[in-house]
Amino acid sequence: MRHNKNNDALQSIASLVLVAPRLQVLYTPTPKAACTTIKLMLATAEGTHNPDVANKLAVMHVSHAQTIHHPQVNGLRTLANFSTRKQRQMLNSPDWLRVTSLRDPVSRAYSAWENRILMRAHRRTTRLADLAHDVHTDGQLDLAASFSHFAKVLGENTEVFMSDHHFLPQAALTRPDLMDYTTKVRVDQPGELSTLAQLLTVRSGKTIAPQRLNEGLGMPVDRVCDIDTANRIMATYAVDYETFGFARRDWSPTVEPLLLNEMEARLLGQYRRTFERGVSVAREAQRRTGARYGVRQMRHAAKKLVRLDTSPTRPKETF
Repeated sequence: MRHNKNNDALQSIASLVLVAPRLQVLYTPTPKAACTTIKLMLATAEGTHNPDVANKLAVMHVSHAQTIHHPQVNGLRTLANFSTRKQRQMLNSPDWLRVTSLRDPVSRAYSAWENRILMRAHRRTTRLADLAHDVHTDGQLDLAASFSHFAKVLGENTEVFMSDHHFLPQAALTRPDLMDYTTKVRVDQPGELSTLAQLLTVRSGKTIAPQRLNEGLGMPVDRVCDIDTANRIMATYAVDYETFGFARRDWSPTVEPLLLNEMEARLLGQYRRTFERGVSVAREAQRRTGARYGVRQMRHAAKKLVRLDTSPTRPKETF
């Protein structure tokens, strides 16, 4: 850590850095770079994971796996909870493992768009979704055109999108100018998460293995991203390429439209409405009774709100 030079700046991110004191591990989460998986591994290794709390949370979560982000569930403290002297020890001692995760910026931007814009999986994305609105081709929602439009408005309204940390550059989130990381996990490269799991296994004496959590639609980014779209995203995240040396890969000159059929579009609309209404139900329940409205109750409400069409769909890679 460059403590003397940038101590004030460090304190601005100290509330984001998670601490596993028994393991002697610091972890700076990077949204859309396997942070759900890594938090679960770290909390499990540290022995602080408390999944029973999840069903009592008065917040809306898309899935049970996402509850690991709540401090009452992961049980981890933050760097800000410790004294300056202790922080200095954690950030400088060779005994401490200082970890963050990284992902190809175009792939990460796609994942953030899919989660926050396409699926509307958060209550604070209304303005962003209005800017990066759906694009239709021949009357059908076109995922490729919608992602291309997102890349354009992201570049034109960068400050607006940066209000959601899922869209912040990785350099701004991890601050390698302030933190001397011992381990930077490239989650888009095979074996990197398993290597981290082995480090945590050794430190904890438990068998730690990465799990595939918080997965998206399973669609390759190449299917919706052409060279022009990639260039816009790479320009927006130029600082990440400069800071971490990500390779600027080749992209196809064009991509074909990727249209949702009627049933797929209906399912997407139902998902969006279910999440929006679930949040409203949770807020109203807490306002009126102070009740804790958690995952179990949300799941029950969702079953009432949505009757999913069970007819066959196209292969997973389409939607």
